[in-house]
Amino acid sequence: MLKRGVSKTAIVFLVLMVFFLASYVNLSLLSRSNVSVASSISKTRPGVVSKTREERPARSPPHSLPEIKRAITCDSSHKDYDLWFINGPTLFDPITSTFFTAGPSNSTPPDLAVKFRPYPRKTDERAKSKVNELTLTSAPPKSSCGITHSSPAIVFSTGGYTGNFYHQFNDVLLALYITVNSLSLNRDVILTVNNWSDWWVQKYADLLHHFTKHPILNMDNQTRTHCFPSAIIGLMTHGPLVVDPTQTQQKTLLAFHALLEKTYIPRGKHVSTFDKSKNARPQLVLVNRKNGVGREILNLKEALRAIEEVGFKAIVFEPKRNGAVGDTYRLLHGSHAMLAVHGAAMTHLLFLRVGMVLGEIVPIGTDWLASTFYEKPARVLGLEYMKYKIGVNESSLAEKYGADDLVLSNPPAFVNGNWTKAKVYMKTQNVKLDMVRFRKYLKEVFVKAKRFMDKEG
Repeated sequence: MLKRGVSKTAIVFLVLMVFFLASYVNLSLLSRSNVSVASSISKTRPGVVSKTREERPARSPPHSLPEIKRAITCDSSHKDYDLWFINGPTLFDPITSTFFTAGPSNSTPPDLAVKFRPYPRKTDERAKSKVNELTLTSAPPKSSCGITHSSPAIVFSTGGYTGNFYHQFNDVLLALYITVNSLSLNRDVILTVNNWSDWWVQKYADLLHHFTKHPILNMDNQTRTHCFPSAIIGLMTHGPLVVDPTQTQQKTLLAFHALLEKTYIPRGKHVSTFDKSKNARPQLVLVNRKNGVGREILNLKEALRAIEEVGFKAIVFEPKRNGAVGDTYRLLHGSHAMLAVHGAAMTHLLFLRVGMVLGEIVPIGTDWLASTFYEKPARVLGLEYMKYKIGVNESSLAEKYGADDLVLSNPPAFVNGNWTKAKVYMKTQNVKLDMVRFRKYLKEVFVKAKRFMDKEG
């Protein structure tokens, strides 16, 4: 009887255990099913935010790994430029001026299409109107590759304002330097140029080949499609002749300055263009404007005579669009002082040796421009910047408006943010130097130039 009772108890116990385990498994499965459904709902219902790490949006910097997975991306965070990226195989069709994504992508809508003018002045409609428009699209290309390249393309324009010497550097050459160093391209990139100008490419060929080891591609005369492993469309800029080292692997304007010296004086030795005899005089290059577009020195002969009488050897330099950059570089680099009326030619400060004197004649209404565009970068480069601010009676505007007119007495109030009014100072104003004031200024310039010559040769 005892054995039979024990057997019944054991059987009941076993049955209960099986029932309990079965119930536990069902509850576990049900729980997992509910979690899965809730997770699915949280991903699809608006307003529901998942708290799991995988579902939180990552706050990553531009061009990080999550961003790179997208076929077409854009950095539009800067006030002066947008930069577009095709982050995979790219086909360029020159007939339609279109860049296609040629690789598979799950994240970019297949119908994405963007119109873009690759010039680093995104709010300047006048500049952009002179730049050919390109299309970037994730739609599949209708053509196959005609020419296949093994290096990425960097696409930019020599349209816009690049007829002007300042803009040739700031909007293209310096911008290209910034972009190449910001993105660590290390010369393995194909310069792909929109609005091609033969004179521009020939003029800067020596410098351009420091950015690439490949032939430069003229987009405007192509008839076959081109394929690249990826493409960067546009250029970066940091401001007027500014290079921000925090964004360019610690490169600075001085590093760009050194690149120019390496390009135009390969052995790193400056080329003197002045008399090295015992009685040698410091050489001053006067950059002259004579194109009838304003800011000319009306009494140029008197000014040159004063420069010579103070003790300088004076050389008049008149920039030409097709002038050889190397010759200009060696002339300025081998001198001791440069003097110019405020304007694009002041950009030649990039050609001067550290410690040289840079003189700027500042007409009425151009104080902020002179300080921002030329004085600041000159000081970054270690130049002896010396300003000659003209008086009201030295401006041709005094004859037209009268010395007490708002145009002359308060230029900021007259302009009031209207660029059309600012053209009065830039396009219609000439200067007639007061020889008494100018001679006093020249004597100060001479002292510093002579000191530089005695030290540096």
